[in-house]
Amino acid sequence: MNNVLTQTIVYLLLLFLGFGFKKAGIFKVKDSDFLKSVILYITMPAAAVNGLKDLELQTSFLWCFLTGFVTCVVLMAVGMAASRKADASGKLLYLFSFNSFNVGNFAIPFLTGLISANGFAALCLFDIAVAIFLYGVDYSIAESRKGEGGGFSLKLLLKKLFCSPITDAYLIMIVLAALSIRLPAPILRLAEVAGNANAFLAMLSIGILFEWNLDKKNLKMIVKFFSLRYLTVLIIAAGVILFIPFPQDIRQAVCVLLMAPVASVAPLLTVNAGGDGAKAAQINSISILIGIAMMMVIYAIV
Repeated sequence: MNNVLTQTIVYLLLLFLGFGFKKAGIFKVKDSDFLKSVILYITMPAAAVNGLKDLELQTSFLWCFLTGFVTCVVLMAVGMAASRKADASGKLLYLFSFNSFNVGNFAIPFLTGLISANGFAALCLFDIAVAIFLYGVDYSIAESRKGEGGGFSLKLLLKKLFCSPITDAYLIMIVLAALSIRLPAPILRLAEVAGNANAFLAMLSIGILFEWNLDKKNLKMIVKFFSLRYLTVLIIAAGVILFIPFPQDIRQAVCVLLMAPVASVAPLLTVNAGGDGAKAAQINSISILIGIAMMMVIYAIV
């Protein structure tokens, strides 16, 4: 418990350090573009390689993938029911934000050093399932609602998955583990050094992008959104504990991951689909603070 409390405090300090530097004019929002590129192409894949270097495949990992996919299905169903009377913008907000998770840029940095190698692998498999759902099912529904002849695009899905450095790193390490091949020591050392910078850069970047412009007229919508989201994921977490035969370390990793914030890409996808980007960004920022608190609590309990 002391470790996770210390890590939470450190990450909150980093987040507000980035936010404070932005408010002081030392950092600008555009500076986060450079940090995001470093994270996306260097530190995040390196963290994946370092975290999966001792991976040994087991049946539980398939359950992790299925749990991720089923979680998205349940959240989508609840979100669609909750937004059935909302306008098109409200429906898009639930579509992209309600059933998405910030795994690579938040959950993995947050849990680095706190979970086992198998727990880390569980996060990766869950993340792949979430990405497939986000860019496959969610994107298809959004395109269909535009009424412009859009729909499911296998080409787009494959492009989003296989042009993502973090997903490529996941898949490469899983294949190497299946073949019992270990990367050379210099590459593993490089991955360790670069990967260790991932949490610092990720939290700093999130802090630079963080905004707390709570619009009181959206307060009712925000309370409803997060109440439903966390009630749903808590029920799913209870199901994971009671009914899925996970080892303790994997069970803990999956349950903590279910409390993670909304995916950082959700506001962009909402805007691209014609939705309200400001509301989506507000939901995203609030979800970071709630997500940190919920992840810390569940980590201590499970």
